[in-house]
Amino acid sequence: MWWQENERNIMRMQRAVERGGRDFLMKVFTDSEIAFCESRHHKYPSYAARFACKEAVMKALGEFLTERVPFRLIEILNDPNGKPIVQLDSSVAAKIPDKKIMISLTHERTMASAVAILTGE
Repeated sequence: MWWQENERNIMRMQRAVERGGRDFLMKVFTDSEIAFCESRHHKYPSYAARFACKEAVMKALGEFLTERVPFRLIEILNDPNGKPIVQLDSSVAAKIPDKKIMISLTHERTMASAVAILTGE
């Protein structure tokens, strides 16, 4: 069943990181994202939540993009208060002028998820 697979997305991320190592991380995450996740006591939920958020952002941007955006061009950071924010590469941001992306991340023991909403400024 599809929901059983989704409930294990943190374990899937852990296996991907363990198998792919630094090469996998560098393909998907920015240096800042890697540093943040590695600083966490439980790093795999943080990686999985950021990955889910990147997917959600791509879906929100869908109608503005003509090709797939590499994951590294979408960066999920935290503001000084800890709120997650999206930082787009300038090549991607140029395609959505006057738009704002609001995101929410969550994770628990086995599952991480994210929501991205694209709004007009």
